[in-house]
Amino acid sequence: MQVALTVSPSDPRTLQEQVFDQIRAMILSGRLRGGDPVPGSRALAEQLGVSRNTVTIAYDKLLSEGYLEIQPNVGTFVARDLPDFVPGPGGARTVRPAGRPAPRSTLLGAVAAADFPVQAISNPAAARLSVDFWVGRVDARSFPGTEWRRMFDVKLRCGGMAFAQYGDPQGFEPLRRAIADHIGPARGVGCTPQEVVVVGGSQDGLMLIARAIAGQCGTFLHENPCYQGSRYLFERSGFDCIPVPVDSDGLMVEALPEVRHAILYVTPSHQFPTGVTLSLPRRLALLEWAERTDSLIVEDDYDGDFRYDGGPLTALRGLDRTGRVLYLGTFSKSMGPGLRLGYVVGSPQTAPALARWKQLLSNGTPWLHQAAMADFMESGAFQRHLRRIRVLYRSRRDVLIAAIEAHFPGSEIAGRRGGMHLSWRLPEAGSARRLQKRALMRGIGIYTVEDGGACLAAGDSSHQDLLMLGYAAIEEARITAAIRMLAEIDRAEG
Repeated sequence: MQVALTVSPSDPRTLQEQVFDQIRAMILSGRLRGGDPVPGSRALAEQLGVSRNTVTIAYDKLLSEGYLEIQPNVGTFVARDLPDFVPGPGGARTVRPAGRPAPRSTLLGAVAAADFPVQAISNPAAARLSVDFWVGRVDARSFPGTEWRRMFDVKLRCGGMAFAQYGDPQGFEPLRRAIADHIGPARGVGCTPQEVVVVGGSQDGLMLIARAIAGQCGTFLHENPCYQGSRYLFERSGFDCIPVPVDSDGLMVEALPEVRHAILYVTPSHQFPTGVTLSLPRRLALLEWAERTDSLIVEDDYDGDFRYDGGPLTALRGLDRTGRVLYLGTFSKSMGPGLRLGYVVGSPQTAPALARWKQLLSNGTPWLHQAAMADFMESGAFQRHLRRIRVLYRSRRDVLIAAIEAHFPGSEIAGRRGGMHLSWRLPEAGSARRLQKRALMRGIGIYTVEDGGACLAAGDSSHQDLLMLGYAAIEEARITAAIRMLAEIDRAEG
């Protein structure tokens, strides 16, 4: 096939940039649609009268940014799932389809002109990677499909009435009870089912909290660096956002401002993205700060079910005696993000407001998934599943650490004791971004802080040499081979 492209030697852009920009514009305008084939590199080079290498470079960039995808032994096609988010050295940006904009003086124009970042939930370049260390991926093959299907079948056969009526907006009571029974011994969080609100994942829980406190809190404090989805959400919700630095012991509590009626977002058990753990003295100091300033704390325990060395950590919510900690949990890491199930644990003071807001926002979470999850937990199947995948993920963590230490001596590795990812600081300053780019050309995905779903305060260079490696979804042999190849790339570059 042929496409209507032209290149000009007088254009100030390089020939590769001209090809890239024109094909990208055709995709965003709808002239090339998802699944459409694009010309082969040799055919397009002949059509344009340029070298094949020129077209290949442009295609590689389109592939890396998620606009094209390769179907082995078939050809190159426009990606069916175009990127809403494209990570890059400048951080997050939103890509909007090109089209005729509405006049800026109208409401439609204002809506169309709205441009704000959203969190990265998948890697747009994943299709071209042979090994992808994207953070947060679970091992899909470990999903307990047989047991889960059995729970679903029972509920579908016996739960007809539940489909014909609204459930409790706060969540299916047996599931809330099972959650309370799980996080009590596992995370030291003593709570009742009445203090649990079931939500559609962590991000939904953050939205619920933001809406519930918007009239009472105006300042959002967060770790620096932090999870993108928290900062972007509260920023767009009208909160003043203030970053607080993180070191090897977690959030630097002494750096917290003495601002009253604030809300602080923390990941104390496995700081995202650095992987460090908030020390006990700082946890206690943090609770003292919250009481002194009459503030609230959101504790995001996103991967707290995975602890490999030592006993389970008591969550910040388990140390709280004043009801100021809102505990955010999810099944996205233990079961899978497609399930869209999570929960917020409030206190006797905050839970009623969260429940009312949940009803106002969505009238609850779908009944079937809640009912199946409740049975899955009550039967003991959930604990068996956790034991299996903890063994699997721990083995992969051990292999990754051993490979890094063997091939990159002198590296700093954090986040070893739990979770599903490590942070890795290379011995040579400034080498993280270079290695990332070279690795991408060899089909290996490794991620800097801003590319891996984290947010870094403007002007802060302290974490720019940090790489993030998610290991849960990668087999041991592929982990070893990938790190060995990274070492070869690094030596070749040097």
